Amino acid sequence: MADCKLYYFNTKGRAELIRLLYAFKNVKFEDIRFEDKNKFEAFKPKTPFGSVPVLEVNGVYYAQSMAITRYVARELGLMGSTSLQALKIDMIVDALSTDIFPLLKEIVWGATDEIKNAAKNKVVEAIKKTLPAFEKLVSGDYFLGSEVSLADIIVFTFGNEALPMLGISLDDYPKLDKLVKSLKNNENIHRYLTSPDTPKK
Repeated sequence: MADCKLYYFNTKGRAELIRLLYAFKNVKFEDIRFEDKNKFEAFKPKTPFGSVPVLEVNGVYYAQSMAITRYVARELGLMGSTSLQALKIDMIVDALSTDIFPLLKEIVWGATDEIKNAAKNKVVEAIKKTLPAFEKLVSGDYFLGSEVSLADIIVFTFGNEALPMLGISLDDYPKLDKLVKSLKNNENIHRYLTSPDTPKK
């Protein structure tokens, strides 16, 4: 894999899934975090769309978090081995990144309590539909049987952080619960999550 530099703020945000992919495969990359707005503003003219995350590959800058995520997943062998497996992965990823994650963002960053509460109600209803579907899609230990993919890691982040924040348990979804616990106990992921350098929010 080419040497890569990931540019983002010193927060989890839209870069954390990318960092987790690298962590899981124990592949080194340069994790450049802007500690203040001035450093980002100085870098901003180099970005394709004036935003981060940005991945630099061989001196070229690429933007959009999910485009970067999928590129990194492919390069790390986490997009399955067939086009149909990749389709299944994309289906699961999009169910979260398109349908649920924007609502989670409103819960955190909504301008008023009314907006936040409305978003929470919507996301809880969406999750009630999504979790049973995900449970049926688990095939063996993970979504692709014994092979960990991007789909598993995005569901892990969702189950490990978003669901506890919403007070939602995976007790009724034993396959998903096992999947999330398995990745949480993965040596590489555990090392990353417990590192003092890992963003806490």
